[in-house]
Amino acid sequence: MVGELHQTSTVYVASTNITLGEKLTNENMKTQEVQLGGTLENYLHTNAELGEEARANTFISAGQLIPVTSITHSDLGSRRPVNVELPADLSSSITPGSFVDVWIAKRESSGNTYGIPEKLSSMVEVAARVESGGGLVGTHGTNLELLVEPNQLEPLLQALANESRIIVVYNPAGTAQ
Repeated sequence: MVGELHQTSTVYVASTNITLGEKLTNENMKTQEVQLGGTLENYLHTNAELGEEARANTFISAGQLIPVTSITHSDLGSRRPVNVELPADLSSSITPGSFVDVWIAKRESSGNTYGIPEKLSSMVEVAARVESGGGLVGTHGTNLELLVEPNQLEPLLQALANESRIIVVYNPAGTAQ
């Protein structure tokens, strides 16, 4: 039993900062012996099959153990990450690696109402989800990092700048590759 407490495992650590979409390689990762106990499965260990297309789906700081949840095998291509703050009652099915449809409802000139939502894009991949809330005013929300195609970047940024309502709908047809 005491021997188990000192058992180490070899895992991967970021040897440099690894940015969103960057391939995981021998140049940006190194191995390190650590004592993780029951949490070993949460981190990329040397026995894991990475494959040629393994990429970071979030920023990983140099020196950080590489969480399994920070790895994707989908091609990020020319997509750009955009953070969108949404209401707290977002579907629990919307997680990193899932896909959503993005709709935009423009604010009416009166400022108190919104127009009919129009679909901006289908099959937008979610790169990250962070629940936010509390604070002095007690507002709660969810911050999603969406991987947006270049042709949809401008309309989405305009919607954010003009305080349009952005609606995301879970798309169960999407599959992470």
